[in-house]
Amino acid sequence: MERMSATKSRAVYLLKSLVTSYVITLFLLLIVSFMMHLTGMGGTAVSVAVIAITVLSVFIGSFYLGKHVEQKRFLWGLIAAMVYFIVYILISLLVKGDNPVDFLEYGKKLLMIAASGMLGGMLS
Repeated sequence: MERMSATKSRAVYLLKSLVTSYVITLFLLLIVSFMMHLTGMGGTAVSVAVIAITVLSVFIGSFYLGKHVEQKRFLWGLIAAMVYFIVYILISLLVKGDNPVDFLEYGKKLLMIAASGMLGGMLS
């Protein structure tokens, strides 16, 4: 019985960490969008900002999760990162429509997101 409640609480904390990550992502992307509108930032600067925002938000969400999960925090950070990445891919594919998929770009993002999730979990 105790094991079931521990699993349930981990799932709740996982969901909370994902919501935290996506709220941070949304807030920071809105700021970058506003800055882009005001300053006319170029595509390279926006790409770097999006990557930095994604890595930072996954790190913070995994750090939060690691604080509440007592064992295997790096693994839980990786799980949170993978769920974040799956949702990220689904949204990206919906937005792209018929455009070709760049698997190399997705692979790079997967590695960055996974590393930041594991690091957030380990450092918590």
